[in-house]
Amino acid sequence: MNIAMKQRLIGTVVIGCLAIIFIPVLLDGEGVSPPEMTGSIPDSPPMPVIPVIEPVRPAISSDTVSIAETRAETRAETNTESSRQATNAGNAQAPPAPERPTLDTAGVPESWTVRLGSFGEKSNAEALVSRLRDQKYKGFSRPLNSSRGLLTGVYVGPVLTESEAGRLQQELAEEFELEGVVVQFTINELEQ
Repeated sequence: MNIAMKQRLIGTVVIGCLAIIFIPVLLDGEGVSPPEMTGSIPDSPPMPVIPVIEPVRPAISSDTVSIAETRAETRAETNTESSRQATNAGNAQAPPAPERPTLDTAGVPESWTVRLGSFGEKSNAEALVSRLRDQKYKGFSRPLNSSRGLLTGVYVGPVLTESEAGRLQQELAEEFELEGVVVQFTINELEQ
């Protein structure tokens, strides 16, 4: 290799080293600022105030009053209401007092259902229950012993008073053209 070639090679190495040292210093970003953003962020919408509802346990008459006392109160209220209605007979007709649920011997409220039918084919019973639920009724089915063997009964309910079950029976008769029967709701698996 000749001398001129060695000098060029050394010059190139020196310039490369200087470039490695000075280029990062020149390009470190000092003095260069990013473009300023002109958009604005809107204020956050106000949060709605959600009321805090404290759970309250409803008063259950069986907690404080015996069944006999409850029935005595019911009779006394009925007698008072009857005398009040008799007094108001000459005046404008007063609306009837709402019927209160009664308690059974275990202190559990008695309840009532409307039985719309008994089916030998369970699929027919399930179809009627589906139609009832589509119309927002509380329909259900359960096995039912009968003289014809095991059937599937279709019911709507339960409701807490017999008069409410009677109104439900009339409503179902109009809407589904089925004459139902009001029966007391039991938790037993099979009715007799």
